[in-house]
Amino acid sequence: MSNKLNILMTYLKYKNKHFKDRDALESYQKKQIGKQLDFVTSHSKFYESYKGRPLSDYPLMDKKQMMANFDELNTVGTNREEAMKLAIDSERSRDFSEKLNHITVGLSSGTSDTRGIFLVSDKEKDMWAGYILSKVLYGSILDKYEVAFFMRANSNLYESVSSSNIHFVFYDIYQSVEDNIRKLIAQKPDIVVGQPSILLDLCRYAKDIRPKKVISIAEVLEDRDREVICKAFGTDVIHQVYQCTEGCLATTCEYGTIHLNEDIVYVEKEYLDDKRFIPVITDFTRTSQPIIRYRLNDILVERKEPCPCGSCFTALERIEGREDDVFVFDGRNDGKVTVFPDFMRRLVLFSGDVSDYRIVQTEQGDLEVYWNEDDAMKDKFMTELKKMADDRDFIIPSVSFHGYSFDRSKKLKRVESRRKR
Repeated sequence: MSNKLNILMTYLKYKNKHFKDRDALESYQKKQIGKQLDFVTSHSKFYESYKGRPLSDYPLMDKKQMMANFDELNTVGTNREEAMKLAIDSERSRDFSEKLNHITVGLSSGTSDTRGIFLVSDKEKDMWAGYILSKVLYGSILDKYEVAFFMRANSNLYESVSSSNIHFVFYDIYQSVEDNIRKLIAQKPDIVVGQPSILLDLCRYAKDIRPKKVISIAEVLEDRDREVICKAFGTDVIHQVYQCTEGCLATTCEYGTIHLNEDIVYVEKEYLDDKRFIPVITDFTRTSQPIIRYRLNDILVERKEPCPCGSCFTALERIEGREDDVFVFDGRNDGKVTVFPDFMRRLVLFSGDVSDYRIVQTEQGDLEVYWNEDDAMKDKFMTELKKMADDRDFIIPSVSFHGYSFDRSKKLKRVESRRKR
């Protein structure tokens, strides 16, 4: 079959796939996981000794381990050094069209310490395109769409969504903002996809662009930023695609709720409290680079009440941030006190109407607050910090205030902890 037919067949499969309840979904997952493990243990040297064993026996995986065992783990005979060279050369040249033995190679953006390589075969690329279209198109796949996609790096993977009626345009965030805006206004996109930091910039031009759908990717979408973007674009919902090197993990339904894509991934939940969890994922559709019990570094917040859309897929309140960005304070009675990123966001927002900010915990445990606010707001911040310290029983660290700026070469992280635990 042609690539476009593969994409269409995948689109139709997932657009029309519905599960009557959670039991039906779990039965489907069990069958798909079984097929995936049979394939992986027959084609991956790393996993061959696990043949016939249940998923729970497989080792937990993370980015560092995956890169250390890259050659033995992948099933397409790709060498790590060759793949890394191609990915870096593509980044430097800004030409992302080259493949390695018909395999698309990409490089993760490196928000964690280890940069990761991802491999996608042509078949998997078609499947990804069909799946993502089934999740993000607001009408039929046969309708015409202009899609504007802002990202650090392009890829054969992203380009695969283009067709005769879906015109996909990649906007390089390293290029001049003015040039990108001129091109964007001329394109008149129906769908705009970009990081929240980019979407905030585009708010000034919302009336000139007027897309029918706005999709947030790659960065945590803060509640305050969501409100600003919604108001500028005249929409009630900013959709999100939770996509990373390890796969397309979650998307937003028509009611604005993020749901895990449990028709393609199985998610084990490592709970941090009654609703926050670290996802451990097993993708049962990717075979070139198996994702088996892969522990992500993200904190997801589970939604307890059912979503009005009726989906049996796990619903999320939000994607809170990285596990690394949990703040750690010295307790008043010795020990350490941990504070989740969302509480640090509230600390800033309770101080007043803050438009742009970053709050960073240094390696020594001090706080650096980046904003362009006056002394009155600083006093409010210190008052709120004292309330939190009294409530959580920790010692207030040294706090310094700085002007706000944003480095476009990096992902925007409103809340960031650099403290070594």
